[in-house]
Amino acid sequence: MRITHHLLPLMAILLLLATGCRSHKEAASTPKPNTTTHTPATPTVIDTLTTPTYTPHYYTANFTASAQGYSANGQLRIQSDSIIWLSTSKVIELARARFTPDSAIIYAKVLGRAFQGSYVDLYRRFKYRTSFDELYRLVMSDDAEAQLSAIIATLGLDATVRLDPIKEVDKLSFPMAIPDKVNPL
Repeated sequence: MRITHHLLPLMAILLLLATGCRSHKEAASTPKPNTTTHTPATPTVIDTLTTPTYTPHYYTANFTASAQGYSANGQLRIQSDSIIWLSTSKVIELARARFTPDSAIIYAKVLGRAFQGSYVDLYRRFKYRTSFDELYRLVMSDDAEAQLSAIIATLGLDATVRLDPIKEVDKLSFPMAIPDKVNPL
C-alpha cells in the first residue's frame, strides 16, 4: 500500500516525539517513637498520621502531523506521572502508543506490527534515546509544539506537528489491545 509506506515516517514521528515525571507518591516520614511517657488519652504524632492519597489528573489534546505530503490527526491522553497515550488516524486508526515510567508499547495497526519493551529496548530498535521523564516534560511544557519542531529539525525530517492546547479532564481511558499475532515493528 503506497500511502502506508509514506505514512510510516509520520507515524514514527508521532509515536516517538508526541509523547515525564516518574511516578511518585509522597510518603509521610515516620517520626521516631516518643520515649517519654504520655497518658493514653493524649494522641501521639503517630496516631494522627494518615496515609497520603494520590489523585491522578487527566489531560488530553488533539494534534495534526504531516510529512512527505501526507497528514494525520491524533489524540494525546495523559494520566499525570504514569501514562502517556496517543493514537493517530487518517479515516481509520493508523497507530497507537502507550508510554509508562518503565515501558513503551507501540502498535502500528495499519501495518499489523508492534513493539513492546523498555526504553533501552526502544533505543536499540529505533535508535531514539528517551525516557518517560523526558516525554512527560515535553508534552506538558508550555512550548511543546516548538520543542517538537526543534527535535524534528534536528533529526533532519521534513515534517510538522501542530498540538492543540492541553486540557484537563475528569477521566480518560487508555485502551491498548494488541492482537496475539503481530510482527515486530
